[in-house]
Amino acid sequence: GRTSTKYSEVRSSMQSIFDEIIVNSFREVVEKSIAEFFSGKGLSAFQQEYRDGMNEIGTFIQQRLIEFIDQELVEDPSLREDWVIERRNDEKTILSPFGPVVFKRTYFRNKTTGKYAYLADRLVGYTPHQRLDTLLEADLLEEVVNKSFRKSGESLEKQARGTSVSGQTVLNVVRKFEPEQIEIKEKFKVKKKCQIIYIEADEDHVAHQGKGTRAFEQRLVYVHEGRRRVGKDRYELIGKKYFTFEPGTKTEYIWNTIWQYLDDTYELAETEHIFILGDGASWIKAGAEYIPCSTYVLDGFHLRMAILRAAGDNEDNRQALAHVIWAGKRTKMNHLLQNFHADAKEESRKETIRSVYKYLNNHWGAIQARWHYQHLLVGCSAEGHVSHILSARLSSRPMAWSYYGANQMAHLRVHRANNVDLHKIYLEQSGRHKKQIVNGVLPKASVTILAKAAGASFETFGNIPSLRTGRRSYQPLLRQISNASLHL
Repeated sequence: GRTSTKYSEVRSSMQSIFDEIIVNSFREVVEKSIAEFFSGKGLSAFQQEYRDGMNEIGTFIQQRLIEFIDQELVEDPSLREDWVIERRNDEKTILSPFGPVVFKRTYFRNKTTGKYAYLADRLVGYTPHQRLDTLLEADLLEEVVNKSFRKSGESLEKQARGTSVSGQTVLNVVRKFEPEQIEIKEKFKVKKKCQIIYIEADEDHVAHQGKGTRAFEQRLVYVHEGRRRVGKDRYELIGKKYFTFEPGTKTEYIWNTIWQYLDDTYELAETEHIFILGDGASWIKAGAEYIPCSTYVLDGFHLRMAILRAAGDNEDNRQALAHVIWAGKRTKMNHLLQNFHADAKEESRKETIRSVYKYLNNHWGAIQARWHYQHLLVGCSAEGHVSHILSARLSSRPMAWSYYGANQMAHLRVHRANNVDLHKIYLEQSGRHKKQIVNGVLPKASVTILAKAAGASFETFGNIPSLRTGRRSYQPLLRQISNASLHL
């Protein structure tokens, strides 16, 4: 009887809060928003006022929710066995997606262990020193994939006032997330059958933070099944999957990772060709040693660049060199390069030609493979993919990175390119880490009462004079707006 009466009183109290404060607040938001519109400031002013007002309501509801949970824990000792009240009304500010939320809660002490805790914080998932709401952190993570840490920290302010944070705070969110540790494996009921598999690889040269230190390479490898036309001059890769590797990663580890993906994904007994395309770097060429039955092919972009470097601005030399290379005539290629070298007047030109001579001869087998399998190749786009996925965030701007930071950002961007829902994963990850309850019992009564209180309150929205029909309601006003718009 006493418990039933108590819960009835609490529910009535909660209902009163929603009815008198939330409903009135909503009415005020609607009135101010429409007033902004008719003051001549237009629809954008209406939208801004409405959004800000609804955010304020959101912060208020969140505050009341946590304080109600705290109140229930205080009043019902059965929900906190062995925990006794140490101190009341300690204030905490949390930055939520709606804006700053300030709430008060109780500090408890466990009689058995002697430990202290804010049990209400635990129940809603807040850690002792947490200052940012988990959802806001997930939003920041989405922003930082394409923006600098500073701009990402400022970006959410446009959606809710007071949500701007420092670049360091955004960096801390990335550090906590550890995107380089996340491995997403696609599960296929039946392995895919594909006659030709393409593996393309390249690296981005990233400036190092230390003064006087050399740039380092962040590597990118991706697997696909060919390409299809999606526009006049645009193509998209079929079945693409991206991987990135930090500086110093052993070649064996890189290609074992790729091989494991191939073996998990494809029915390789049905695959006729596996082509590995790249610029000739030793770590890329080594792929043919680790991937069974694969063929290394020098990509067309770097081959064309080598021809241009050797011929310079002489179009006749360029065409002649390209012709003998594509015809597979190595002796004639070397003869032409020797002539270019003899005709060059500047030592820098001679050095360039010598470099190209060495490059083409070192990769002659891969050039021949390109000629032999040209009817099966679809072109290598590794340079473009590195530029889009890595360089756009790591090296195209005047910034420097640590090995660790660059690798984390590269993984964030690769996850995005692989259509991974970073926002969802962050929330799931945080949920697992923060799943703390009091003595293994979650006060379900809290949830029940809140649901009933909120449900009863929503029914009262129909009683807001401004939303009812009649002379004083907004319905005639909204109807006039609608009619006016039809005549514009």
